[in-house]
Amino acid sequence: MRNYFIVFFSFCALLCSCKKGVTGKRGEDGTDGSNGKNSLIDFVAEPAGANCANGGYKVLSGIDQNGNGTLDASEVQVTKYLCNGNNGSGGQGSNGKNSLISFVTEGAGANCAKGGYKVTSGVDANGNNVLDAAEVQNTAYICNGNEGLTSLSSVVAEPTSANCPNGGFKVTTGLDVNRNNVLDNSEVQNTQYICNAAGGTGTDGFNSLVDVAPEPIGSNCAGGGTRINYGMDLNRNNVLDASEISRTSYICNANRVYASVVSQTGVAAPIGVPLVNNLGVTVTWTRIAAGRYTGTISPAINQSKTLVLSNNTNVTTTLTSNNSILLENVCTSASTYCDGFVNVTVGLLVVD
Repeated sequence: MRNYFIVFFSFCALLCSCKKGVTGKRGEDGTDGSNGKNSLIDFVAEPAGANCANGGYKVLSGIDQNGNGTLDASEVQVTKYLCNGNNGSGGQGSNGKNSLISFVTEGAGANCAKGGYKVTSGVDANGNNVLDAAEVQNTAYICNGNEGLTSLSSVVAEPTSANCPNGGFKVTTGLDVNRNNVLDNSEVQNTQYICNAAGGTGTDGFNSLVDVAPEPIGSNCAGGGTRINYGMDLNRNNVLDASEISRTSYICNANRVYASVVSQTGVAAPIGVPLVNNLGVTVTWTRIAAGRYTGTISPAINQSKTLVLSNNTNVTTTLTSNNSILLENVCTSASTYCDGFVNVTVGLLVVD
């Protein structure tokens, strides 16, 4: 859940109908808006009863008004139930074991610099509807980004349809652009369906699995983020293999990124081929000495809010000013600088 400020500047010109008047003084910039509050989701096991005939989960969501990282009872705005379906009639095979996911608040620390959530998943081997420590197979972290817009989610019942042949739930997520604490239709960025299973008449059913992993900076997430894979455990090894993935979704960070693959030969200037560029900049390279090069950034960026990255241990990159990168290529056989390198990724990450 990443929150981000986007500041837009606009200018207006005043036209007079009779003669051109004197240009007025420029108005002062408005003050920054207040930080957006985080939205929280809590999953609680729901026993069999009036809400779920066969048990399931109660999903609570709301805005963290007091900023303590916990969804308090007074902050709950929406309560939904994800219920287990009825057992299939006439089946002779035993039921497959359920896969479980646990979301736990992660404090600020080594795993998440600004806090976030620890996501664990695994198969409920003992059938107690609780993901015990011994059953955890995967652990991932969904970390809070920089303060900005609040992310919202909505869970509503999905009737029998092409999306879910046996009904289920529609889960939508997005950023609260108009800050009204409601996920409006125009703000929906992702839609997923959790569908009820059909009744069976034969062999054991397959377990459904979920795999959560970090997504690096690239075409799927310009600023990096989290990748979520879904699928059925067809070979019953309790691992979501690549061939079993049926659907993938991404939760992307909103940081602004420039990434380029840079190569250099002889005494020529390096050549960069951009991979990702949502900064709207260009970088022009020149050779200043053997193994030392300067990249000129246009337009200039804010040096104090920008990280410069490289994927090669022999190549160091330094942001020397608001519009200049120093790249140095260390010889593999000595601690001096040498010309000649291929496919070095150089990235600029602006943290607003």
